[in-house]
Amino acid sequence: MLVSFVIPCFNAIDKIGRCMASLERLHFDPALYEALFVDDCSTDGTDELIKKTCTQVENWRFIQLERNSGSPSRPRNKGIEEARGKYIYFLDCDDEILPDALNELTRLAEETDACLIRSELLAENGKQRKRMNQMDSWHSALTKKEKIELIIKKQSTVVTSFVKADLLRKHSIRWPEHLRMGEDTVFLATMLAHAEVVEYLASPTFIYFKIPSMTPASTQRYGRRELSDHLEVWSSTQQLLEPLAINYIQVRLNVGLRVSIESLIFKNRGDVNVETFDKFSRFVRTHWAILKKFKYSRRINEVLLSIQSGEYAAFLKLTKPRLLIAGHDLKFIEDATPELSEYFDIRFDKWQGHAIHDEVQSRECLEWAEYIWCEWLLGNAEWYAKHKKPRQRLVVRMHRMELARDHGSNMDLDKVDAVVAVSTYFFERLLEKYPNIPRHKARLMHNYVRVDDYDTTWHPDRLFTLGIIGVLPSRKGYKKALEILKELKKHDVRFNLKVFGKRAEDLAWVAKNPTEMAYFSDCQTYIEENGLQDSVDFVGHVDIKKELARQKVGYVLSVSDPDLDFPGPESFHLAIADGFAGGGVSLVQHWPGAEYIWPENSLGKNQDAVVDEVIKFANEEPSFQTASQLGMSFLRENYNVSKFSVEFNCLFLELI
Repeated sequence: MLVSFVIPCFNAIDKIGRCMASLERLHFDPALYEALFVDDCSTDGTDELIKKTCTQVENWRFIQLERNSGSPSRPRNKGIEEARGKYIYFLDCDDEILPDALNELTRLAEETDACLIRSELLAENGKQRKRMNQMDSWHSALTKKEKIELIIKKQSTVVTSFVKADLLRKHSIRWPEHLRMGEDTVFLATMLAHAEVVEYLASPTFIYFKIPSMTPASTQRYGRRELSDHLEVWSSTQQLLEPLAINYIQVRLNVGLRVSIESLIFKNRGDVNVETFDKFSRFVRTHWAILKKFKYSRRINEVLLSIQSGEYAAFLKLTKPRLLIAGHDLKFIEDATPELSEYFDIRFDKWQGHAIHDEVQSRECLEWAEYIWCEWLLGNAEWYAKHKKPRQRLVVRMHRMELARDHGSNMDLDKVDAVVAVSTYFFERLLEKYPNIPRHKARLMHNYVRVDDYDTTWHPDRLFTLGIIGVLPSRKGYKKALEILKELKKHDVRFNLKVFGKRAEDLAWVAKNPTEMAYFSDCQTYIEENGLQDSVDFVGHVDIKKELARQKVGYVLSVSDPDLDFPGPESFHLAIADGFAGGGVSLVQHWPGAEYIWPENSLGKNQDAVVDEVIKFANEEPSFQTASQLGMSFLRENYNVSKFSVEFNCLFLELI
């Protein structure tokens, strides 16, 4: 047996196939190599797939650990113990070995008696392949020190090394199992420190797949554990290479430190405590004479200086990505600032209108930002899509009104990373209205509700008080609410209606619209003709979180028109959340998409169904209280602000 592949596996059923297929394509005598698939107790069927395949291919072996180790190091060490080949080749289960790789590697190893061979690779990101780990200045006359220094300086520490098994066994070289990050650096440095002959193959031997995942994996996050591992790796590697007169920190750490700081900014888990920060600070101060000479961007240098000076509070602020929120009306996002500030350093670019803004201010904000969130798909989205830089990530959130405008068609979609809809129905409407938006860029993120900010004081009059939050424009269904009130008063004269928001004459564009004004004039006539003057109270524009309880509102009505044209019905209708959060019950006369957002028991097919529900609750207070509590629980579970902020952060993590 000449070569043993050691391939650690864990929950890789959707990607291990390409690794296996590449082994089958090798231009190498199958009798001269073996493939050891070491499974770390997979739970997705990977183990069964490997086991079955290994029974069909000679010299392929399935090995499974007794319990999950949590990293590839233990499976690789098990592979070292089990390997029968003269050489060991470490290959990850989601990568591919190239057809002629073993011929080239074994030929070079046999000709030079190499203990260790490093080669080039092809990096695949789903769009293109890039040749990497090249060392053009390598030549046979280099000393061992010069060769090792070149490898450390020019190559990434990918796991794929071609190494003599005797080197590993003679010096008890093993993968450091306690490390979850940087273990490949320590392993490579240990081999280099003990190898007598080190060689380089100037051609790729494998394909390294680095294709982004839709869901951020644990390895895409960076925090206390990862930083602690890196601090140990950097110090250990420095000590391993010092006997060779190689200063690892000077030769390589400019890359490693930059990547670590960038990870702390853009992948931060947010758990770096004072103790870990102090270790980081001591390390930086110890090697400051070298580190201060590294050429970094101003952004990275700011973080590095905070570490060097031991300023923990400054470090925490500086290691948050810079988020710019831009738009003309920020009522659906600005209130989440406290929760979002746990993840981001936030600034606002408040526009004066759909396409009116201070361009000087917007350009200053743009220069500062790393992430941009455009609230509303309007002129702000067009402007930022036009001017954003390649290093920045841009997300646009669409509510409802945007579907009646053309900004989505005019926006440069190549510059937009994601477009967010606030409900399932409007997710599809977004793509229907703007076919230029590719589906893979569309996302769903519901609105949030601060349930605990509402006054829920109980009063028996709530059982007889209806509320409608916002009656402008006419599609909000004010007339329907009046018709419901009229029917209810046939059962009990105590029923009344509170109207929250502006009157028709208070909003210029409504006041200038003859059709709209005719509708509201008809509503007033209806009130007078049916004797509802004393039962309808215009409360006005108030703090709805307090006034629902103060006005003793028990039922909030959502009776908007089920318009199927653009822009369409309600996209989310936050008034429904107000009703439940304010200690009442929200009742919805069904509009398209409501069933995907609100509890089934709050939906009525028509006005008669809404009337029947109110009468039932008015006669059965316990049923009312139960429905109100269920609605409150529904909000807490589905639309709480903490969940929104986590989803918000995960979206940008996905786009890194």
